[in-house]
Amino acid sequence: MKKLLGIIVVVLILAVAGFVGAAYWSGRQAERWYQDALAQGTNNPDIKLSTTSYQRGLFSSQIETRVQFTLPEAHDPNQPDPSFTIRQEVYHGPLPLAGRGVPGVPMQWGGAVVRATLDPNSSAWTRELAKWYGDQEPMVAISRVGFDGASDTSITVPPLNLEQVGDDLQSLKFSGLQGQFQVAPHNAAIQGGMSADSLEVVGKPMEAGADQPVGIGQFGLRNLTVTVNQRKGAFDLMFGESSLKIGELRGQDQPAKTPFAIDNLSVTGNLSQTTPEQVAGEVIFKADKVTVGEQSGTGSVRLALGKLDGATAARIEQWQQKTAGKLDDPQALDDLLELMKALLRGKPEFVLDTQATLAQGEWRGKLTLNFQDPGAINPAQDPMSLLGALEKGLADITASKPLVETVLIGQAKQNLQAQLKEQGQEAGEQAVQTMAEQQVAQQLQGLMAAGFVRLEGDRYQTTARFEGGKLFVNDQEIPLAPSVDQESSNDVETMPLMPDDGVKEEEMPSAPGSDAEKPSQEKPTPQ
Repeated sequence: MKKLLGIIVVVLILAVAGFVGAAYWSGRQAERWYQDALAQGTNNPDIKLSTTSYQRGLFSSQIETRVQFTLPEAHDPNQPDPSFTIRQEVYHGPLPLAGRGVPGVPMQWGGAVVRATLDPNSSAWTRELAKWYGDQEPMVAISRVGFDGASDTSITVPPLNLEQVGDDLQSLKFSGLQGQFQVAPHNAAIQGGMSADSLEVVGKPMEAGADQPVGIGQFGLRNLTVTVNQRKGAFDLMFGESSLKIGELRGQDQPAKTPFAIDNLSVTGNLSQTTPEQVAGEVIFKADKVTVGEQSGTGSVRLALGKLDGATAARIEQWQQKTAGKLDDPQALDDLLELMKALLRGKPEFVLDTQATLAQGEWRGKLTLNFQDPGAINPAQDPMSLLGALEKGLADITASKPLVETVLIGQAKQNLQAQLKEQGQEAGEQAVQTMAEQQVAQQLQGLMAAGFVRLEGDRYQTTARFEGGKLFVNDQEIPLAPSVDQESSNDVETMPLMPDDGVKEEEMPSAPGSDAEKPSQEKPTPQ
């Protein structure tokens, strides 16, 4: 009996020791996970993460992390500092005791559970947010961390329904936000997303006689989703897809009260490895319907980069992380130019594809550029020398005749009205319309006569091709540099490719019914 009792005592001691040791070990693992997450966050030079407090216990720890932002030089010193503090409560495993009695923290076997919240007193905006939410916490993130460092994080932002918010907002309604992310050990992969049903913001109306608007007008969105599915691959780059989608985006600016709306807006980005040495990426913007005032249409933009040297692309990303894209440092700019030269050695491809459908017709434009090894140039001494790496290019633009004429006439009207105002003259709306139509008709006829634009049915079409150091527009070669005879000649007239910024007074057609239609020795003046 005594032997049995002794064995039981030894087993209990070993169990307790094992539990304590395991808890201590899981605490160390949780600390390593936190340090890895901190290091990952510091890759962005615009954000600085620092630990202001780390109180480590046997079964739980309390951490405070300060988030600071690199402010631009033009930042108003009177504006509050956007920096804030995150509080983290870490509950260690290994038995399912973590988070006992803590709201929202599940029981978990193994690893640790981390509960993160905003410190309401850490900044001006967190204090304001705390007032809005009252007894509720504005944000709660709960991460379940395994022994291998993998984590599963849920994020919750509660709803809001406020009236008379500060000096600028009349109302603020927010459905709340939910998010879920899974991160593999050592940040080798990330998958998840966030979503919000709606956000409605209404600014206070302008006061009578006020020169400047008060507030932001109106703004609203519905069905917001953000997704990410990426995995670390070659060159330590994150391959995969991320997207942002908004079911409905609408608003109205304050001064002009011009409404706008976008239906089913999506922005999708993708990076993939195409060969052992090369990567490719693309970004696609798409909207089912865009409405501004009384005009509406649909469109998309695709930007693609292919045949990118993977190692150089990774170095460019590192440069971006180091400098945050700031080119005020001459050395940073020189480094970027050298990286661009190295990237061009891989003979990359660039594609810009746009299309739009409006009430007046359709637009389609595609630009393709192929590059070659730039050779022994020094881009730091002559950045424009990088343009010599262009091997060939092709631009193809097709647009409906009514759409082109409507856009050009609108531009011409604005130019004419500005010129008339500058000259202290006036002309009626119909007179300016007639002048703009005449001007655009002359310009389009000139462009077609010169061969720069073709009219095929009810569509204007232009094709530009660069190859072998030569430029062709609609198969007509265009000299890239004027000859000596052209430079010395005063009789050569050049045809503008786009409407002039302004029309000289003596070239401006007279308004119908004006005195300028009658024979006179005086200069015609628009009425």
